Amino acid sequence: MTIDRHINAAVVTGAAGFIGRHLLVELTRQGTSVCALVRSPAARLPELRAWVDAHGGAGELVFAADFDLEAPDLGLTAEGDAWLERAEAVYHLAARFEFGLTAKEARVANVDASVRLVERLARSPRLERLVYLSGYRTEGGPARALDVDDAAALRRFYRQHGAYEASKMEAHQLVARRAEELGVPLTRVSPAVVIGHSQTGETTQFIGLVETLRLLHERRLPALPGDASTWLPLVTVDLVAAVLARVPTDPHSRGEHLLVFDERSPALPELVKQAALRMGVSAPRLRLPVWFVRALPTALSGVDREGLSFISSDRYDATPLHAFVSRTQLAVPEIGQALDRWVDFLVANAFGAPTRAPSPLTLVGAPARP
Repeated sequence: MTIDRHINAAVVTGAAGFIGRHLLVELTRQGTSVCALVRSPAARLPELRAWVDAHGGAGELVFAADFDLEAPDLGLTAEGDAWLERAEAVYHLAARFEFGLTAKEARVANVDASVRLVERLARSPRLERLVYLSGYRTEGGPARALDVDDAAALRRFYRQHGAYEASKMEAHQLVARRAEELGVPLTRVSPAVVIGHSQTGETTQFIGLVETLRLLHERRLPALPGDASTWLPLVTVDLVAAVLARVPTDPHSRGEHLLVFDERSPALPELVKQAALRMGVSAPRLRLPVWFVRALPTALSGVDREGLSFISSDRYDATPLHAFVSRTQLAVPEIGQALDRWVDFLVANAFGAPTRAPSPLTLVGAPARP
């Protein structure tokens, strides 16, 4: 069993994002002082503190300093650098997430910045753990076969999977390599498709699968990409935050790659069927093979080809997560109930009132914004 203790000071990049906000709540509940490394910290801090207070955390323990993924020095000021000196845990959640990036743009923000942060932390005297937020598709077949030292293979991967996903796969390997070289204590954590809070269904993220469910609610979803085995592993945002908060005090997870997902997640057609039942609408019966959707012009399908990499039948090993949950005595929410509550929240909040109308074949799976 992990010793029941907490860290005194932490730094979180990407703290204003979906996962980052819930992590602030978890850490401050434990009495940890946290510096959110963000752009425009003076403007964002009051809202972040208010949000943390409203969700059961301690907003007065949240501070903020400058950070910029695309700056050679990461945009760090003296204040941010001082926090990195005193931090026992650093969480790197920030990434540039958008489709259509060039390889150079994605590498600068998602690969180079992550490696530079590892190098900076090599001289942080109190650091007990760097927790790097990776992605569950790093354990998919194509990513496991990727040799980032093979320049030709890496270029092909960027072309075939898109710059965002490729940059995350590359960073996943290079961060681990550099941390080992420099002796930086690292744990990589990879959440699956992150849905709303297990008790309230609340979310601040309205992309990816949410867009598919919105079309389902509007009775404008005639088909799904994939087949009966297509699987998007789910996890609630509060479980992700709870895992992240406990990693630095768990000695067994040092050097580990921890996938956070619920293996009880239904296959995509069953997931959509459950959501349709909850909404009182009919689920689509037509399924389109991924190869067929990929062959369609984007203007017709409305699906960005980069997103099709997330439509997969891959399954993942939950054994490391089970061991972690047991050691840290974490309670795992029931995913079926959490899915219903998330759907209820989405309907009650007009699916975030999106201003754009995706195609009926809109992407069903996408990574969470941290």
